[in-house]
Amino acid sequence: MQRALRMVGNKGIWARHIALVLALSFSGTGGASADTASLAKAEAAGRGIGIAVSAPLPAKAVVRDTAGKPVSLAQMKGRKGALIVFFRSAAWCPYCKAQLKSLTDVAQAARSRGIAMAAISYDAPAVLDKFAKAETLGFPLYSDGGSRLIDTLKLRDPRYDSSSYANGVPYPTILLVGPDGRVKAKVVETDYKIRPSNADVVALLDRLK
Repeated sequence: MQRALRMVGNKGIWARHIALVLALSFSGTGGASADTASLAKAEAAGRGIGIAVSAPLPAKAVVRDTAGKPVSLAQMKGRKGALIVFFRSAAWCPYCKAQLKSLTDVAQAARSRGIAMAAISYDAPAVLDKFAKAETLGFPLYSDGGSRLIDTLKLRDPRYDSSSYANGVPYPTILLVGPDGRVKAKVVETDYKIRPSNADVVALLDRLK
């Protein structure tokens, strides 16, 4: 009995430890400066994946908000552009959940620069609505049903076939889009456990000054 209790206790400790590690991994906007080398490395890692820098986004492409209403990519832009985050899932991906929770600070930094921020996944609107309400995020989540936009932008992770619940997920991606609708910068991570720091993402925003 005592051994069982110790095992349960250890699991709880490990769960809290993992949550702390994930939270710290994505922190770094308040007072922290971007590591130029780490940002350059992150951009270089996914350079050959997905839509090219300088290419126009398909402005008429449509995703759905958490209420199921259609929204075009053109409608997502702020006065100076948009920061669009593609993530795997708000239902089952702990790395995505940690990233989304931490990005509220980035969203505030984006708004102060006239840049709108949004995040997109293959999750159904109801899944995204539940997560957004539970976490009171500072930016909207959108559903790309059938991964149509993900495929258009060539961001689908090919490691998952039709038998996998992860079939259709994108590589974790951040696109910085200018007011002209063209991609100004991108970060694509091929390792789903890795995300750029918030400080690095804020450094991307400054390219739209």
